[in-house]
Amino acid sequence: MRALWVGIIVVFSVLAGLGATGTVYSLIVGDDDLLGNAILLIGATAFAVLGRHGLRVFDRGAPAAARDFGRWLPAADPADGAHPELDARLRRSARRATGFAVGWAVVFAAGFTQLSLVDAAAEDLLHTGFHEIGEVVDVRHTRGTTYIEVSHGTRTDVLIRDSDRDYRVGDEVIVIYDPADPSRVRTADEPNEGDGRLALGIVPMLAALFGLPFSIGPAAGWRRRIRAVERTGWRRAGVTDDQLGGSQGRYLDAEFRDGTDVTLRRSWAFLNLSPSAGWKNRPVWVGGWGKTMVVGDEKGPYVLAAHAIRERVSRSRP
Repeated sequence: MRALWVGIIVVFSVLAGLGATGTVYSLIVGDDDLLGNAILLIGATAFAVLGRHGLRVFDRGAPAAARDFGRWLPAADPADGAHPELDARLRRSARRATGFAVGWAVVFAAGFTQLSLVDAAAEDLLHTGFHEIGEVVDVRHTRGTTYIEVSHGTRTDVLIRDSDRDYRVGDEVIVIYDPADPSRVRTADEPNEGDGRLALGIVPMLAALFGLPFSIGPAAGWRRRIRAVERTGWRRAGVTDDQLGGSQGRYLDAEFRDGTDVTLRRSWAFLNLSPSAGWKNRPVWVGGWGKTMVVGDEKGPYVLAAHAIRERVSRSRP
């Protein structure tokens, strides 16, 4: 259920970003898409806020469901005390992950803006450029792209075909170009925006569409871990990095002072570069519950995101 709310937030946040960028662009250039962009911005923002509200309601119910911290941690001991340095590292990890998410959002907005500017430049040339009759003198296909060579006046230019028009040598076309910069040229049907300029917008957007969802998850995970540790505090434990049988991968075995232990697995998160390989009963601190647990090492620069793969059991049990 939580994944559903996160998905709603991610999808509609991206759409709201598109709407915001489009609205700003429409206000600047004064095009006819202002109303549509504004509706997209308002509607997507409303659904993103709804998703955020649903997620907060769901998260508020999580502590109640996990009130029995004894499933993962022993009872609090006054000797455990507070550990502001670990709390600070936890918050820094959350800020880093959030920074990655914001960075991907900026990349997406930059790509979208580039595409909008390219489209606006072609549209502006259509209305303000010099028009003259030209003739198609060659049509060629290269790597899935069709180019037309057009002769007009004293110039011959090669343009990219983007429309569905089927050109033949000798066809008459209307050529529009900028007298101050004749390299800016198009026809009435072909904006000739250029693969390079389009790639400057498309590539960042595609990269952001891949990176943004993967960065939002860890960012949200670190925020949940902050709340979990605030509720449970830290417990002293000796942690051993070991290998599960077969191909199940590595795990962290945390043994507490009361003789119980809990089995954890490292969660994928940004900038958790402090290796746990080679740990043998390493004295560290463990906090949180269930899928939102944290391992804090006072001797290392980072805290490690983890999740329980087995509830706490006594060492005397098989």
